Amino acid sequence: MPKRKRNSLGKVKHYRQRSYTRKNLLRRRILKWALGLAALFLVGWLVAGPVVDFGSGLWYSLKNRPAASDSSAPQAGSDPAASGSTSEATPEPEEPEATPADTTSIVEGSWTYVSLSALTSEDQAAATAADLASQGVRYAVITLKDAQGYVYYDSQVALAAQSKAGMLVDAAMAARVFKEAGIVPVAALSAFEDPKTPYTDRNLSVHYGSQDVIWLNAAADAGGVPWLDPTDTAAQQYIADLIAEIKALGYDQFLLSGVQFPSGYSLNAAGYDAGLATEIDKTAQLAAVITAWQQQADADGSVLWFEYPADQAALEASDTIGSLAGLGVRNLVLDMDALSPEDDGTQRTAALTAASGADHLVLHTGVNGSFER
Repeated sequence: MPKRKRNSLGKVKHYRQRSYTRKNLLRRRILKWALGLAALFLVGWLVAGPVVDFGSGLWYSLKNRPAASDSSAPQAGSDPAASGSTSEATPEPEEPEATPADTTSIVEGSWTYVSLSALTSEDQAAATAADLASQGVRYAVITLKDAQGYVYYDSQVALAAQSKAGMLVDAAMAARVFKEAGIVPVAALSAFEDPKTPYTDRNLSVHYGSQDVIWLNAAADAGGVPWLDPTDTAAQQYIADLIAEIKALGYDQFLLSGVQFPSGYSLNAAGYDAGLATEIDKTAQLAAVITAWQQQADADGSVLWFEYPADQAALEASDTIGSLAGLGVRNLVLDMDALSPEDDGTQRTAALTAASGADHLVLHTGVNGSFER
């Protein structure tokens, strides 16, 4: 009996040890699972942001990729010539550009005489052109030779060398800027009304009769000035040379004033290559010059306008132009400021009647001109 008791107590002890061992193993397993889940959660939390960002970027890149319209189109980096493909890449849309002005045709629209001080730099010229374009101006008149004989651009014509003004403008730049703005640049030149060139070459001037003395349109102490002889071929060629030079600078239309005989006093004493003033058919002489210039302009693709004072145009036979209607001017500008302030409309009507033979007519008032036809 005592021996069985020992054996019984030994079995009970062995059972308890096994029970504790199983519990310990279960706890350890639970602890390992808990630690594993915690580690997995930590790793997931750390990589979740980058994974989501990568997935979103991939999704949107696939979504926004343009669909291929031709399965045979070359892939990026491939050589179209090697693959034999003839497809061309679609060009990128370009910004719309301002429509350049048609500078060789005569179109309706307002005229404006531009101050040279507004053309001293390209930025200033561009701002001026943009402002005029916003007002609907179609013609910008730029004076390159005035009635004082001054030339306002760097002319290479020999006779112009002594007549250049102190301030010169970049005539080519001005023409380009106005064209880009959709405006026709018009080069204004005073022809025979020129008190400077006669002192450069006295052979081109009006003389007192047959004397070798320069004629003045008033006494010197009264401000008298000389004129170029409108019947002198060299004087005519001087103006033609300026027109040709300015044409090369980008101008297609020209406004010529002073295409006339002198005004002032002692007109009967004026002598020309064609004879004394009292013997000359002024209308015929000027018509011949105008015809020659217009023919050359036609050959060069240029357009010539001629400006005359409205009070002289109103006369049937003026001392300066004879008869306006007989000059054969195609494109005419009338200076309406020349009308007498007391005019009751008679002068105006007569001037417009004399201008009726012109193909195109512009009335010039102040710094602006209105297109009539």
